[in-house]
Order: sequence, then C-alpha cells, then structure tokens
Amino acid sequence: MQLEEDEPVRKNMELTISLRNKIEHRFEEATTVATTGYAQSLLLNFEERLTTIFGQDQSLGSELRFPIFVGSLTRDGAIRLADAQKQLPRRTRRFLTDFDSGMNPSVMQDHRYEFRVQLIPKTGSKTDADLALTFVREDLLSDEERVMLDNLGKRGTVIIREQFRPVASENLFKPTPAAAAIELGIPFEFKVQHTVRVWQRIGLRPPEGDPHPERTREEFCVYDRPHGDYLYTPAFVPYVVERAGTEENFRELTGLDPVRKAESPST
Repeated sequence: MQLEEDEPVRKNMELTISLRNKIEHRFEEATTVATTGYAQSLLLNFEERLTTIFGQDQSLGSELRFPIFVGSLTRDGAIRLADAQKQLPRRTRRFLTDFDSGMNPSVMQDHRYEFRVQLIPKTGSKTDADLALTFVREDLLSDEERVMLDNLGKRGTVIIREQFRPVASENLFKPTPAAAAIELGIPFEFKVQHTVRVWQRIGLRPPEGDPHPERTREEFCVYDRPHGDYLYTPAFVPYVVERAGTEENFRELTGLDPVRKAESPST
C-alpha cells in the first residue's frame, strides 16, 4: 500500500523510526509517558492492516488489552507522571516538539497519528450490555456531541500523552509590553493587572503552581520553560483590542471598570 507523504499512518511510522534511535533506557518512564499515544496508534494501524489483508481471525484483539496509566486517575499519581515527564531528555523533547511543529493540524488530530483518550467514569445502573470500557467512534457523533467532547478534553485530563507546546521564541511579548501594545489600540488604560484578569477569565494559562504549566491556549500564550514564566503571542494583542474597545466590553473581558486614557496636551 502506497501512503501519501502527509498521511497520518505514514507520519506515525516516520516518528516511530526516528524516535527509536533517541531512546535512553534510564529515561524509560519519561519516554513512555511522552510517547504512549504514538505507540498506541502504531499498534492500531498495524492491527487494521493485518486484519484487512488476512482477516479478523488474525486479529491481535484477543491477545492485547487496553493500556491504562492507573496512576493518572489519582492526584498523587498524576503528579508523579508529570514529574516523570519533566525528566525527558532535552534532545528527545526537542525532537518531539520539532516533529509536531511543521505538522498539518488535521494530521496531528488524527487518532492514526497519535491516539489520546479521556476516561470518564460511568454512572447510573449497570445493564447486561455494559462493558467496563466503551469506545465511541467520533464519526458517529453529532456536531453537538463533538463540541461537548472537545470541551471536556480542554478541561479534563488526557491520560495517554501530554502534547508538547511551543516555548519562548522571538516575536513574543512579556506581560508589560503586551499591555502597552493593547493600550495603544483602545481608549482606556490597560496595565499588567488587566492582562492578568484577561488570562484568568478566559483561561489562557494554568494558575500558579499547576503541575502542567505548559497547558496554555497556545495561539495566545506559551510557556517559557527555561525561565518559568509565560509569554504572549502577537495574536493576543489584536484579540484583546477587538474585545475591549467599549466600556461594556472592557468590563466583560477584564471584570474591571475602564479608565479613559488622559488626552495628550495640544501643541
């Protein structure tokens, strides 16, 4: 079977082959946490190809079971996994980030490239038809159900692998320059404290002390791991300017009363 260059199955295989030579056994746990989603996709892709050619009698389904990071279901376990991930060698982390950075978004979100899951405990009465694990096919969901599932993913815990977000680079703003740039575009004063209120109210980044500081809305804000702080993208400035141009919108966005800028003295 000939695979297109930008096809999820091919990209998954390319990543696996390239990653093979970067594995260091002393960092086995960190590597496992970071790459399990890719490995799961590789296995599922192989299973699909195997049964397509040789039939369901050759399926691996009767031999292999669904892997679960039990530790991620508890707070202490989740912290341990986060700590393990931090031990990932820098060159491996950079490789994963660089490999994903040029990827077509549709490929990155395809389960054939990286298989990610979210566990939601079942409630209600059990029936004879219930299984401990139930898989839902995305293509069978309604648009409303897809939106709900996507929102759950943004708030919940994805237990297979945490995506590496971009880190600091050029063209990014620290809070003070970002606030100054926003203030130039609106008729009100806009200071660092307003920036803080914005990220808190619309969830741009995790709060201080969160075990996953890199979980940001990366189109507006990225985590600078070496310095342990956050930077704002160029898209953040026009986003706020567009939504803070009137008194009503300013209050809605920041939760604070606007103060009009002092007019420049006439010459």
